[in-house]
Amino acid sequence: MFSKRKFYLYYNIYFAGLFLILLGSVFVLSSSFSYSLEKNNLTFYFVKHINYLFLGLILVFLIQKIDMKKLEKISTFLFIFSLFFLILPVLQHRLRWAKIGPFLFQPSEFVKLTFILYLASYIKKISVQVNNLKNLILPTISWIIITGILQLQKDLGAFVIITVVFMGILFTSGLKMKYILSFSTIFIGLIVALILLFPYRIERIKKHGKAYQAKQSVLSLSSGGFFGKGFGAGTRKLRYVPEIHKDFVYAVVGEELGFIGTFGVLILFAILVFCGLEVSKECDDFFEKILCSGISILFGVQFVLHACVVLSIFPTKGTTLPFFSVGGSSLITNLVAFGVLIKISKNIINKFGIKDIEEITIDLK
Repeated sequence: MFSKRKFYLYYNIYFAGLFLILLGSVFVLSSSFSYSLEKNNLTFYFVKHINYLFLGLILVFLIQKIDMKKLEKISTFLFIFSLFFLILPVLQHRLRWAKIGPFLFQPSEFVKLTFILYLASYIKKISVQVNNLKNLILPTISWIIITGILQLQKDLGAFVIITVVFMGILFTSGLKMKYILSFSTIFIGLIVALILLFPYRIERIKKHGKAYQAKQSVLSLSSGGFFGKGFGAGTRKLRYVPEIHKDFVYAVVGEELGFIGTFGVLILFAILVFCGLEVSKECDDFFEKILCSGISILFGVQFVLHACVVLSIFPTKGTTLPFFSVGGSSLITNLVAFGVLIKISKNIINKFGIKDIEEITIDLK
């Protein structure tokens, strides 16, 4: 029997993601043109974004043709492969970017997704005994390895995102609350330790609220008022906020679309996250359940962290906004994650024997 509720979950995720992708592309153009002047081409970053978007959409299409069982089988391999790339910046004496031939990319973006794939595959195998802590040693070691490499790259933002996603997955998998609280205490203690070990992070916290970027970001966000100045009409993006096209793009949304725009983007991400979590509840397969919840949490954490930095709630830390920030590695990773979310949400409909989602649309009319 067909459930309209399940179809609307798919419908909500699909269109929320589509609107974010389209709106994000508009703001890539708006936020980056002043930086494109350095390249003597006003659309330099926008054209790169469109190229990456085209590649990402091809991957989204291919994901719809992949059997999730096959993805499950290669998930551990993909994770190990991504760890190899994660260490490349260190080996190449770069901070966070790896270079292979003419291609420059940020491996930590890919690890965010492959770690979720690995956890989904591993936790499925031990799902019955997830509260036996011995079974969590291997994923915890994997998390420690990622943490170590990220600290060599001085990337606290990616560490926080991956850690929160890890915690969310453990909760979704059915780990008892007493263990969740224990892990949370350890993780918070580790974050404090990582801040104390690096003096520049302490200075960043001390200067929080007084830093030039933080002040200009809040000013940009608030200057749009309720309805904003209009697409492309923002002025704070003209180098008032350094790296605004990457780490502070939400401030451009606030200036040009006002409170209505920023609230609208928040709602779209909320739909993506909460509908994704609802889909995970409907999954019969534990791999798909954990994968769906992990991706949903990933989108939510990235948005919250980016927004909190723009609002000066958190100290300035380079964190991209999915689909809106300039960056090929981030865009492709988030598109692939979105493609997997769509695939799983479609699966919960097709398991009732409905062959094609378009047929459902016709029936509902």
